[in-house]
Amino acid sequence: MAAQTQMRPTANKGKTLINAYYFRAHMYTCVPRHIREDMTWMADIGTNVVTLAVLEQDLFAAIENIKIVCEEAARVGIKVYAVPARWGGLTAGAPKVPSLFSVNNPHTWMLKKDGTPFLMRNVSGAISSMHYPETYQFFCESLDSMFKQFNISGVIWDEPKGFRMDYSPKAVEKLGKDAPEEAHLKAAADFYGKVSRYIKDKYPDKQVSLFIQAHSGKLEMELAAQVGSLDYFGCDGRPWDITEDKKWVGSNEHSESGKGKILLGKGEQFIKLAKQNGKKTLFLVENHNLPKAMIPAMDAGLPRVLAMNVDHLIYYYYPRNIEEPDLNMSVIAKHIKSYAHKNG
Repeated sequence: MAAQTQMRPTANKGKTLINAYYFRAHMYTCVPRHIREDMTWMADIGTNVVTLAVLEQDLFAAIENIKIVCEEAARVGIKVYAVPARWGGLTAGAPKVPSLFSVNNPHTWMLKKDGTPFLMRNVSGAISSMHYPETYQFFCESLDSMFKQFNISGVIWDEPKGFRMDYSPKAVEKLGKDAPEEAHLKAAADFYGKVSRYIKDKYPDKQVSLFIQAHSGKLEMELAAQVGSLDYFGCDGRPWDITEDKKWVGSNEHSESGKGKILLGKGEQFIKLAKQNGKKTLFLVENHNLPKAMIPAMDAGLPRVLAMNVDHLIYYYYPRNIEEPDLNMSVIAKHIKSYAHKNG
């Protein structure tokens, strides 16, 4: 038993963050031995951060589960970050569920121009408008609860969903009924910056990251890169280029493949924007939702992605909806371990 709980260093001791997305693992079925094995696997390939998707209800319904993950990560020298998942419908994360806050506060919902609710029907339903003070207060109170209860070292705003036109009463009051798209998107950037500044002011030792989809529009990219109080900025996408991506056009309407959401050919723009705005760089390699037929493309593309040497590299640990999970993770392990050794 003593050997199982002994502190073990991570393979990567450099400044590069190598981050395993550990989404929804053990939140409701919690086997400490399994978590310990997972953390050992991650540490052995050089991972130094593990990230949990934290739903707002986890802050009162999964407390001990999250604590156990934090404890086992600490045993092997891995820090724990959090993705605030589906909070107010304004963040991504896992799983695809409605926000309790939004359900209980329908007066805050984003509206379309015709006055009907803007609904992400296949994701998380309604989105709360960031123009309501209650929304900002909810984020701050939830962050306080999270940091108070758990040893969380950083926060990641994962594919924030607020970058869109909003015609809720508060949005119209603040921006005007005919405000251009740029005004709406800048308001979103300001909101995420305001919440990030809250973290930095109250918890200055916490790291804050934000990334958007690699195939986002130019205006969203530029404004997202300007979000204040961020340490890292970047994008997520498949680890290949447009030539490979075109092979998968129409493969699955719910897939990330075949839609130009790629790190090679798009990621370079995000690196440039991050540096221009005084931020460190970030990529999330999307190895989730991946058929077996795409694994060779991931295997071939990953070395080129890693050669770009971003400051914060994220991969999914045994993610959802993949064929041949062990093969998927063996490819990730092979390349990440080599990369960590070079950057250690």
